[in-house]
Amino acid sequence: MPEAYLFPMGKRGAVSMKLLFVNACPRLEESRTLHLARAFLEELTALRPDAELTEHCLPRMGLQPIDRAGLALREPLCDARAWDHPFLRPAVEFQQADAVVIAAPYWDLAFPAMLKVWVENVYVRNLTFRYEHDRCIGLCRGREAVYITTAGSPVGDNDWGAGYMRAVLTSLGIGGFTGVKAEGIDLEGCDVETVLRRAEEDARHAARLLAQRLA
Repeated sequence: MPEAYLFPMGKRGAVSMKLLFVNACPRLEESRTLHLARAFLEELTALRPDAELTEHCLPRMGLQPIDRAGLALREPLCDARAWDHPFLRPAVEFQQADAVVIAAPYWDLAFPAMLKVWVENVYVRNLTFRYEHDRCIGLCRGREAVYITTAGSPVGDNDWGAGYMRAVLTSLGIGGFTGVKAEGIDLEGCDVETVLRRAEEDARHAARLLAQRLA
């Protein structure tokens, strides 16, 4: 199975919770955002060893924006509900997850473009949403989402990326949303280690709360 898609954590055996980790960190293991996400996942999977963790590693998956050719392929699959087609695999794994964890650095008031491409690939009619009259009805199984980010500058209320992802996930049926962030870490005079340590504590605390909500 491709590295970009899946890595198991926790004990093998019966699975009572499916976690999806969306890794949108272009620097991969050098990423400070990914470091916070790993701390969160470590804490959560220690509390929930029954969890099956699937990773969508976006820098390695090679997802493409949905263009004319993508639409021509996807729409008949949606009509036929052919969910076993490889093209729809990311959307199927997203739809089946009990919780979704997204790690993305704060770039240009939002996040890296690869995360928007992922969104395009998981918005799948009749699988992750359906239309009911003039409304979009979310069909995802998950109840909770966590968005983890770091920013070199102060963010405050201008994290449009987190706001966008919250709106996306809510529209697809995932109502719970928690944000974890470390900001201003590239400013002159910033005590980066202290800021990141506090953010890691926040991430681990958020993981403990999530484990309780998903119990």
